[in-house]
Order: sequence, then C-alpha cells, then structure tokens
Amino acid sequence: MFTFKTEHSTGKYRSFYHDTHLIKLDKWEVGAIDSSPPYIIRLMVIKNNINEDGNPNCIWKWIKFKYRSESLAEAKKFLKDNFYIITEKYHIHKKEN
Repeated sequence: MFTFKTEHSTGKYRSFYHDTHLIKLDKWEVGAIDSSPPYIIRLMVIKNNINEDGNPNCIWKWIKFKYRSESLAEAKKFLKDNFYIITEKYHIHKKEN
C-alpha cells in the first residue's frame, strides 16, 4: 500500500520553497504529489524499452496521471483506492536512498 511523507522546507529561505509530498511503497520513494492545486500525481516507473524516451542511461521514467484534485487528501485517496490497478499496470521503480 502507498504511504505518504511530507517534507517541510527548513532553513533561512524556507518561505521561498514549497513542501514536498512524497509517495512511498515499502518505505522506498516511488513518486510525488505537487505541492499546490491542482494536485498532480507523478510516479517513477520502469521503462518497457530502455530507448523509449531517448535516454538509454536511465531504466525508469516519470509518468503523470491525468487525474487532478483540489486537495492533497483527495490525491492520496485516489492513490490508495487505485493501488492494485496502478501496481498491475506499471512496474514501479523504487528510488534508492
């Protein structure tokens, strides 16, 4: 199941930066949700063909969902409700920490 972590900006210039909303799977980072409306969901997925986006140096790519929400809670609910559909359709890339 997807879990979520919000990283708040810190330091002297924190007011210039938005919070980061991470999507995690088994404690590994797998995507992000934009920090302002409309909230857009992005996931890292393994490419079917290493050259499909013209970059043979990377085995994964970012995908964006067409779904847009007006709240962060709605975006999280969408991901949780569609977890099995998403994981069956896409081979999720887990980012190493």
